[in-house]
Amino acid sequence: MQEKNISGKKINKTITSEDILGKNVIDAEGGFIGVAEKIFIEPKHMNFIGISVDKGIIKKGLTIGKNYIDKITDHAVFLKIRVVFDIKGMLVFDKDGKKVGKVSSIDLYGNRNKIKKIYVKPSFRLFSFKEKIAISEELIENIGDNVLLNVKISSLLKK
Repeated sequence: MQEKNISGKKINKTITSEDILGKNVIDAEGGFIGVAEKIFIEPKHMNFIGISVDKGIIKKGLTIGKNYIDKITDHAVFLKIRVVFDIKGMLVFDKDGKKVGKVSSIDLYGNRNKIKKIYVKPSFRLFSFKEKIAISEELIENIGDNVLLNVKISSLLKK
């Protein structure tokens, strides 16, 4: 027999807070992001907005909107995207494979998961260039295990 709430709607196929809270959050590439910590519900219309993810003691948590969530299973919350904040600390290489440095910070377009600029702490080989290098998103060719640029390091240093 199916359970019904007082409104008469079927509730046996719904998701509860217990189905989300404490579950691992996994990005589109299978990377572990953190653990679902909170659920956000818009109070006026009672719509689900998203979740808060705890990334551990050292890392700052983040909020993920419902449009970025692919599915919720018994074991995890799966995302449709790769969270761009996770590129912090990645190595950056120019189009010739020369090491530029490591991503030290990221600017996003508002609250979206879209890179505006990354800031790279130069590698020790670029010791004459002590400041962070700002790299706009159009200069990024690919993000995988590392960040690959579509320009040579020499053109970055001229700017």
